[in-house]
Amino acid sequence: MNNRQSEQNKITTLYCRLSQDDGREGESNSIVNQKALLKEYARKHGFKHLRFFVDDGYSGTSFDRPSFREMEQLIESGRVSTVIVKDMSRLGRNYLQVGMYTDIVFPENDVRFIAVNDNVDSAVQTEFDMTPIRNFCNELYARDTAKKIKSTFRMKGESGKHLTTNPPFGFIKDTEDKDKWLIDEEAADTLRYIFKLCYDGFGPTQIAKKLKAEKVLTPMAYKAQKDGKLLPAEPYKWAQKTVAGILEKLEYIGNTENFKTTSKNYRSKKRVWNDKEKRRVFEDTHPAIVDKHIFETVQEIRKHKCRPTATGKISIFSGKVFCADCGAKLHFHTSHSHEERQESFTCANYRSNTGSCTIHYIRAVTLNRLVFQHIQRVLSYIQQFEAVFVKKEMEKANAERLMLVEKAKVDIVTLKRRDEDLDTLFKRIYEDMVSGRLSAERFDKLSSEYETEQKNVKAAILNLQELIDSGEQEQHDLQQFLKNVRKYTDPEELTAEILNDLVDKIIVHAPDKSSGHRKQKIEIYYKAAGIINIADEDCVALDGRLGMQNRKKKTA
Repeated sequence: MNNRQSEQNKITTLYCRLSQDDGREGESNSIVNQKALLKEYARKHGFKHLRFFVDDGYSGTSFDRPSFREMEQLIESGRVSTVIVKDMSRLGRNYLQVGMYTDIVFPENDVRFIAVNDNVDSAVQTEFDMTPIRNFCNELYARDTAKKIKSTFRMKGESGKHLTTNPPFGFIKDTEDKDKWLIDEEAADTLRYIFKLCYDGFGPTQIAKKLKAEKVLTPMAYKAQKDGKLLPAEPYKWAQKTVAGILEKLEYIGNTENFKTTSKNYRSKKRVWNDKEKRRVFEDTHPAIVDKHIFETVQEIRKHKCRPTATGKISIFSGKVFCADCGAKLHFHTSHSHEERQESFTCANYRSNTGSCTIHYIRAVTLNRLVFQHIQRVLSYIQQFEAVFVKKEMEKANAERLMLVEKAKVDIVTLKRRDEDLDTLFKRIYEDMVSGRLSAERFDKLSSEYETEQKNVKAAILNLQELIDSGEQEQHDLQQFLKNVRKYTDPEELTAEILNDLVDKIIVHAPDKSSGHRKQKIEIYYKAAGIINIADEDCVALDGRLGMQNRKKKTA
């Protein structure tokens, strides 16, 4: 009696599902229509204790749906007598998993299963059960739909259009053209500030702490404020990961990077990072927020990530100073007394009594003084004798190499023309073979020869293009260096900005005490120029100019 009463109190679940893809099929699959159909069917056939479970916007290829999981828990607890769906595809479009539920889960829990439009009722035995075939067809449909969507997505991405539904922080959609991005100046100011902080030597963790202290809204909180929604509980709590992601985003220099992530197959919703070579980058697709030079410098800084010292301080030289003997970075050390004269650099491979490398100790104030003095001399020299400097750099770049680049530009035009000719020849000999003017044997021989030649031509084009690109990049880097030099007419102190604009790396040698005095050599490698040696004949005018500058400062 109790068992019968318990059976009578069990729930009849009416399950509805609609994915975005199903929505394209029209109104017949809408949640409203599914509900109406299931409710009418249940009423006509006398089912009691009805309860709807709805998953709107969930794909049938995955069973990780909130309402379905809730229904599944009730089934496993023995509280469900019947599951009714509009058709088999509403349950799912994964052939194996649908079969697991209809053939194993439902029967083991004494659950009757009904798919109204497919005439499926597990309580009614039929001679020939079409259910497995329908399940398989539903999976084929899901696979085909996924393939079409992926193809459309790929075509859009290959054309250089943005694939993200919402623009990243700092951009807004143009109201007149949804594919066009405009700069959100308020958010852009925050982004420029983040890049400036990194440019000045701050790491993502330090930047996140600084933004929080200054009460700068996080991207999520900023969007909520713009949309007139409730702010999150901690609107100023920036995550290190968020800052690091911003610093790497190519979209901020006006480029679009598509296919950054992918999924293993059409059933999986998990996104994984795509290999770099499988991504596509399109330049100048929208306005840039960050200067390209600053962005590229930040990427270089990020390659040499440095942890803060115990006191939390980071030197402007961190990541730029290297050991002359072993090539390792020199680590920055501070004292708990916070005295600048106690701050120093030592070789990362130095270990007491191990002999792996010597300490290469140098005080930070000494390094700062020597580097700043040399930068002052270089700035004054180039600003007075820029034409001489450029000529020397061109000579250093090797006149022969410049001639090779110019020759490569001519040769590549000839090779590209030959590549096009070979395509034409392939087509011609194929037509001759089809018409009978050329034997199959002769065709095979000629096509093999042309194919080998074209392969060699393409390889030669690639090599020449790399040579041209490297030459043009060197010219671009030198012009950028000169542009940066012109920025600093009379700097009063060495800053992270000056260092990052002008200096590539600094090599510190071990101290020499052979003369009874401690002498230590450092080498400064400037960006695009390497080591800059100022000739003796240039020093007279140069020292005179520096002397005048120093006297002016003292007078001021």
